Order: sequence, then C-alpha cells, then structure tokens
Amino acid sequence: MTEQPYNKPLPQRLPENEEFWEGLEAGEFRVPKCNNCGYWHWIPYPACRNCLSTDQTWTATSGKGTVFSYTVVHRGPGGFRDDVPYVLAMVEFPEGPRNPIVLGTMVDVDPDAVHTGMPVKVVYEEIPGEDVTIWHFAPDN
Repeated sequence: MTEQPYNKPLPQRLPENEEFWEGLEAGEFRVPKCNNCGYWHWIPYPACRNCLSTDQTWTATSGKGTVFSYTVVHRGPGGFRDDVPYVLAMVEFPEGPRNPIVLGTMVDVDPDAVHTGMPVKVVYEEIPGEDVTIWHFAPDN
C-alpha cells in the first residue's frame, strides 16, 4: 500500500520560530514567556504584549488545556476536504498570568462530543518526508 502524500499547508520554519518547531519535535508545546513580567504569549511576537520587554524565552507548557471555543467544519478547504466534519478549537492553556489561547484541530473525538470547558491535551503528528511535526488537540480523559 502506497502512502498518500501530505496535501495540507505546511508551516514556514523561520529563525524566529525555530525553537517552537524544535519543541514539537521533542514532544513539547512551547510558547514565549516574558522573563520580565512572567506573561505567556500566543501568538509569538517580538515583544511582550504586557510590558513590551523583548526578553522572552520559548518555554514548554503543560501541554494540557481546556476548550475555550470551537467550531465544527463541514466544508473543508483543499487538503482538509476529506477530513470533514472536523473540529477547529481554541484551547486555553492554564499557564498564566495571561493564559495563552491556541488554535488547532481536534483529533480522536466525535465532533458532537466537543464542548467548551472540555479538557484536552496536545498530540503530535510527524509529517513523513517533510521534516516537520505539527500539533493537534485530543480529549484528555
């Protein structure tokens, strides 16, 4: 049986986000944490959104969170067409004082079972032949 090529968009690895992708490869979901005020940030930005310090470190999260909001996609674009229906979720990580909220697809779950407040964990998918690992969310039972 021949494996199908990966036909979904791939991330752009850049020097400023390389530590994030290396973290995924190591099984860690890392986000920038301000060394000045302690805030955790997502989406990565060159300066802390709280105190504007540029002294930030990519820091591993717990890899666990709760569904903050979600939608069930019934008409997926391009490479996602064969995955419908699927859940696109905003997941809030407990790391604070500013809890990062991250967008990602959910796997291993019936879309009808997803609800706000649902505990989830990060799961990792290595993309064959592409030298990249991506993240999804799955129920944390």
